[in-house]
Amino acid sequence: MTQTADRYGKVLYDLRVPAEDVEQMKAALCAAPQLVKILNDPTLTKEVKHEIIETIFPKSLHNFLKTVSDRRRCDQIDDMLESYRACVRKEKGIVAATLYCVHEPDENQKAQMEQFVRKTYGVNGVEMTVEQQPDLIGGFVLRVGDREFDWSLRGRVRQLQQRLIRR
Repeated sequence: MTQTADRYGKVLYDLRVPAEDVEQMKAALCAAPQLVKILNDPTLTKEVKHEIIETIFPKSLHNFLKTVSDRRRCDQIDDMLESYRACVRKEKGIVAATLYCVHEPDENQKAQMEQFVRKTYGVNGVEMTVEQQPDLIGGFVLRVGDREFDWSLRGRVRQLQQRLIRR
């Protein structure tokens, strides 16, 4: 994520736009991905782009989207939304975590992971994303922010190799 996208995401958060409006914007952009190209198109006038924005998106987002479009940064909207969501999570005391594993964990295992993250980071909640990675061989890797907890067989083999090389 670029610093620019991060700043725009924080501005969107600071505007206190209703979460429903942000979700509606995201849904519209997902439903019609060509909108991003249209709003970034240098051959269209600002007036045309502004009319499109006013027609499709909620009123609370008009000024924000007009600015993003005028500066031709619509291709960074996904990163802006991720920054916005990070601000919302921080306000609510929630941390985002990604669990990489060979097989989908059951509900009890997920609950234990979430409890570990809550205890380790002192947060109220965890937004857990699970991604399957067969190349881990077994075990799992838990990534929270820039910190990684590697309890995979692949990671254990790598640690053993490093110990043997150091000797």
